[in-house]
Amino acid sequence: MNRVRSIYPDLPEQVTVIDCTLRDGEQAPGVWFTREEKLALARLLSGAGVDVLDAGFPASSEADSEALQEMRRMRLDARIGATARPVTQDVVAAEKARADEVFLFMPTSDFRITQTLGITREEAGAMFRHGAEEVVGRGMTLNLVFEDATRADPWLLVQMTDDLRQHVPITRVIVADTVGCAHPRSMEILVRQMIEALGDDVELCTHCHNDFGFAAANTLAGVAAGARAITCTVNGIGERAGNADLAETVAALTHLYDVAHRVDPTALPRISAEVARMSGIHTSPTKPVTGSNVYRHESGVHVDGMLKDPKSYEFLPAAWVGEKTRYVLGKHSGTALIKHILKSAGIDADSAWVRELLLEVKSAAEGRDKANHQRAYQLRTAFESINLAGLDPELLLEKAVPRKLNAAASSVR
Repeated sequence: MNRVRSIYPDLPEQVTVIDCTLRDGEQAPGVWFTREEKLALARLLSGAGVDVLDAGFPASSEADSEALQEMRRMRLDARIGATARPVTQDVVAAEKARADEVFLFMPTSDFRITQTLGITREEAGAMFRHGAEEVVGRGMTLNLVFEDATRADPWLLVQMTDDLRQHVPITRVIVADTVGCAHPRSMEILVRQMIEALGDDVELCTHCHNDFGFAAANTLAGVAAGARAITCTVNGIGERAGNADLAETVAALTHLYDVAHRVDPTALPRISAEVARMSGIHTSPTKPVTGSNVYRHESGVHVDGMLKDPKSYEFLPAAWVGEKTRYVLGKHSGTALIKHILKSAGIDADSAWVRELLLEVKSAAEGRDKANHQRAYQLRTAFESINLAGLDPELLLEKAVPRKLNAAASSVR
């Protein structure tokens, strides 16, 4: 592992892991968690060693507020965070929810400031300062979330941070790749620029979206540049294409980057399965780290190598996540697996018999009916089109149109 630190000399020894499944994950279209599900996931994530939970947006949901309050009563090891805009009502809602920390977010690119909010940079800075002072004044830890930071002027981000920390203590600055347009090199440069300008007093963190499939890579690039905190979601669920995946990111930190974290890897498969069940977003068998095929092998060449030494084709050991290596009999099997299965059953077989059995296995595998493939595809497609589609706009119109008609009739009278 010394080699990776010679490549990336700014790697921290350890990172803080912030999980956003309960907030950003729930913002995936069509996804919602019940109060009981949120509490169960909070307990699982905290028990797994996640440091901070971005647990909801209390100002937008009374249910989130109640869930955060209950999480505090549960005395979890993880700190409980609430997302808020830099306005008094949002910060008050976070305080009412008994949040330990606030993720105070504000657009920082000129495009978002001028086109979306319709204000100037100066007005945006004043709003951010007002919200930050509200957070600290109410006794909560302040995380500045620079929304759309990867489309912003880096020096504006530095100036805003410098201005704010003259007035309030800032624990973290989170640079958000809100539209997923960064690539690893640009994220590395951005994080390094900010750390060089701000020093070590503020913990730099990344929040990456996966629109181009770079969320985990960009998160790791930020760490390589010296970021001491990361944000992730379980199974990478979130807005649009989602976020950096928790399991994939911490696995890479451990096995590729030599960076420590508190997450227990053996807890990851269960958490992944629970989020898939509760969210309705089901993961692929080939999903890295927690997918059902990650530690299963069929190809004859691969199985032969694995039987001789598991490191042949599993750089990421199955045992790291509490799983076992498994072998699959199928069309691509070879004689090594046939011999292994027979030997395990105490059956001696000569080469001719092994080859004969292998031909029977291949024939049986290729002759299987694929009707179940079609049924499974149809069921999944139907589920997604109904259960992840959100509510029918007609429901809104059914409520709105009569009210408008009644209002019009009242005005006539």
